[in-house]
Amino acid sequence: MLLCLAPLAALGQDKAGRERVRRVGVLVASAEDDPETKGRVAALGRALRDLGWIEGRNIDVIYRFAAGSPERMRRYSAEIAAAGPDLILVQSNLALDALRREGVTLPTVFVAVSDPVGSGYVKSLSHPGGNSTGFTNFELATGGKWLQVLKEFAPSLARVAMLLNPNIAANRDLARSVEAAAPAMGVTTSQAGANDAGAMDSAIAVAARERNSGVIVMPNPTNTEHRKVIIDACARHRVPAIYPFNYFARDGGLVAYGVDIIDMFRSAASYIDRILKGARPDELPVQQPTRYELVINLKTANALNLRLPASLLARADQLIE
Repeated sequence: MLLCLAPLAALGQDKAGRERVRRVGVLVASAEDDPETKGRVAALGRALRDLGWIEGRNIDVIYRFAAGSPERMRRYSAEIAAAGPDLILVQSNLALDALRREGVTLPTVFVAVSDPVGSGYVKSLSHPGGNSTGFTNFELATGGKWLQVLKEFAPSLARVAMLLNPNIAANRDLARSVEAAAPAMGVTTSQAGANDAGAMDSAIAVAARERNSGVIVMPNPTNTEHRKVIIDACARHRVPAIYPFNYFARDGGLVAYGVDIIDMFRSAASYIDRILKGARPDELPVQQPTRYELVINLKTANALNLRLPASLLARADQLIE
């Protein structure tokens, strides 16, 4: 859903004294036609309605969908800022970086952002400072947890390639978490910086040349946009891989361990509501995940001839057959 940018005068009360229409710009990192994106937009819309914000009556929501493209994130950041919204909701580190490069000082709520303190977005989680606050998706220690789970799936795992975007500071930090945990598990690591489908396919092919190899797919918009390429390449080369979000497993990936981004969009509505009612972003603490999901695709495990222990299956939040 791509709404036209209305004149800025529409933000005020009209001559008849009707309720002021507030404007929210939303920069989504994924593609508009992605089923996951549609779920995020629907969840946000329902949560806003539950809080009394009705599109066309007292709120206009301007959506832009970047489909994993840094160039589109920059362009759409400028478009949204030019529309003069009361508040901006932004998803992902790359999209927030693009917004900050535009020099936007409007109140901003972020979702699905990793390491906002280390990335320089906020001063601290409890006291963000500035104009931004929101919801993180991973603690940096999660990198070591991904390696641990992948080792449970493939006990002979000896090498792991991390598919990441080296331009994202949090991806680099998560990679260091993997590297710190690897020696105790008898695993060596490598980083594969891949920013397009061809590079991703090649990186997985290189990893597969070594016996007992696996892949850790880092959370970033490019990996999400090209997840079918990644999942298909891992299947073709018979490489076990762990992914950061449940929809990777639903789409055929072996295992996902992470947070539900749709739920994060739903939660973001509460911060939008509070800011539109007068709260400042620096008064609202950054929220960290309270629950991680383990989702296992049994069909993919069987295709890789992996025999999964009962204890692992019992811990799964969802088993896909």
